[in-house]
Amino acid sequence: MLAAAAGGDRRAFERIYLAYKDDLLTLAALMLGDRQAAEDVLHDVFVSLARRIGRLTLSGSLKGYLLTSCANRARDLLRRRSVRPNPTDVLEIAVCGDPAKAAEMAEETARAVAALTRLPSEQREVVTLRIHGQFTFREVARLLEIPINTAKSRYRYALGSLQKELDHDHR
Repeated sequence: MLAAAAGGDRRAFERIYLAYKDDLLTLAALMLGDRQAAEDVLHDVFVSLARRIGRLTLSGSLKGYLLTSCANRARDLLRRRSVRPNPTDVLEIAVCGDPAKAAEMAEETARAVAALTRLPSEQREVVTLRIHGQFTFREVARLLEIPINTAKSRYRYALGSLQKELDHDHR
């Protein structure tokens, strides 16, 4: 698909967009906690891809490239402004932007998403990249420009905080 899109095939580019947009939107939403900002990041990632597609050489998968680009843009946005996550926005986006699906989600999933949005941004980034982005700790560390042990400890602290909060809510 990438070669066809690089050759100007609009339908191939559309298939790439459709194949990856939900994953990218979810990643951005979980990192930012803001629906509009997540949609802006998604848009920027695909505009950048369209501009570079003819010159793009991948060392890994297209999905990995797009997830990394999305995470970097979300991190840049977080640095530029203070964004406090809105659990409702995150939950809605986490199910592909479909409010009907969001209403059907289990109460525990909604609590987990809300707990995730309350984590410090450094911990939320690591958890989101590791779980949703399926990045290794080495990749997370490289992406966030932190030592691998820092990535692992932020992940461990985040999971501990989430567990405590969910256990407390469950009582």
